[in-house]
Amino acid sequence: MNSERTDIQLAERISRLIYRKLLGILTPEEERELAAWRDENPRHERLYRKLLDTTFLEMEYRKRQTADAGRPLADMQRRLRQMSVRRRLWPRLGGAAAIVLLLATSVVLLKERTRQEEILPTMTEQEATAYYAAQIRPGETEATLTLENGEAVRLGADTVENRAAIQESKMKQPSVKKELNQLSTARGGEFRVTLEDGTEVWLNAETQLIYPDTFAADERWVELRGEAYFKVAKNEAKPFCVESRGQLVRVYGTEFNIRAYEEDADVYTTLVEGSISQRPLHGSGAELVLTPGKQAVFDKEREETSVRPVDTQSVTAWRKGMFVFEEQNLEQIMQDLSRWYDFSYEFKDEALRKTVFMGTVPRYGDFREVLEILEKSGGLKFSMRERMVIVSAR
Repeated sequence: MNSERTDIQLAERISRLIYRKLLGILTPEEERELAAWRDENPRHERLYRKLLDTTFLEMEYRKRQTADAGRPLADMQRRLRQMSVRRRLWPRLGGAAAIVLLLATSVVLLKERTRQEEILPTMTEQEATAYYAAQIRPGETEATLTLENGEAVRLGADTVENRAAIQESKMKQPSVKKELNQLSTARGGEFRVTLEDGTEVWLNAETQLIYPDTFAADERWVELRGEAYFKVAKNEAKPFCVESRGQLVRVYGTEFNIRAYEEDADVYTTLVEGSISQRPLHGSGAELVLTPGKQAVFDKEREETSVRPVDTQSVTAWRKGMFVFEEQNLEQIMQDLSRWYDFSYEFKDEALRKTVFMGTVPRYGDFREVLEILEKSGGLKFSMRERMVIVSAR
């Protein structure tokens, strides 16, 4: 049953990649993934070329509609997942047929979308914005684990499948003394990982965590780029160290949040409970000890740190499904939202970038609702072109 489920998931994944290819929105990483599948077997390449023929796909769709009129794609996928009662059917149906079925439906949906876009010029700006906003979805649990040998493993919300995929990939490579893993989330992604010592790490969008399979005997060392929440397993004899954008945080067992995005001028380390020390990674800067409720703000250029009190619930709200903005300017807010909802933005009025806001919006909410909350709270107006959000004063 597990192999059948894997085949179905692969069929769905490949159909989605080819659909994105038809739309012209395939990312370089997805292009490489699709190319690897094509190179895997000559039959894959022949199927790929056939699937680019939209006439063939529409004919397949119409044939299936005739045999089973009105059944939506969701029902097709549900039936495919119920293979446990029809185990002998899958070998005859094959991954190729499943891809044809799913992709044929996608092509028809693509044509319907094209017809919708022909209507867009007749819409008002408000109607067009509502239409485009409806296409944007909140992020999902997904990440890519890059192993020491360069092999990339895609991870999702199913921990059992994740373990199986990682185990399978590790079996392919020779054993190394200290293997380093690179766990990355893209825009619109988040992930939680448990390290070998029991430490839990929640990764926000566009974040990278580098860590070993097995920690050294005297310390536990990881490197972070982006934002993550750490719940470190206590071990007094073996400190846990986080290197992030020129600073080093040392802990023994505690909970804290680090925000270390490349575009930010500062690195923000917020202690929720326990005790941690912070210092510049290089040079002779003094080591600061933080107490709960305090945030260390490390200036990356000057390699200087200041400490201030903060509301830790607000700083870590992203992990619990909320965006809490405490005296953040609109530029910072749009950065966070675009990272999670995966959109671009521009300001019609540059002065708006520095406008300070305070408020709360749901992290998994409807994107239109997020825009409405900001509009009502700050005298703003949002309009959209595709995935571009234009910010102007009302």
